[in-house]
Amino acid sequence: MGIGARLFAIDPEEGARTSIYLASSPDVEGATGTYWYKCTPAKVSKAALDDDAARRLWEESERLLAAAGHR
Repeated sequence: MGIGARLFAIDPEEGARTSIYLASSPDVEGATGTYWYKCTPAKVSKAALDDDAARRLWEESERLLAAAGHR
């Protein structure tokens, strides 16, 4: 891993913290459709809300997987 990547890397425990919190905390029971960052609800980018871009990404991913022989 290059020095630039190490500056932004986090250890596996910290990387899993939000997922574990969301899977186990009664405080967020029933909460859906929200982006979380460091155990806190966060705003998503405009690009993340672009349904057309999401569709194109899905279709391109399917195309690339099919070309690589995956189903």
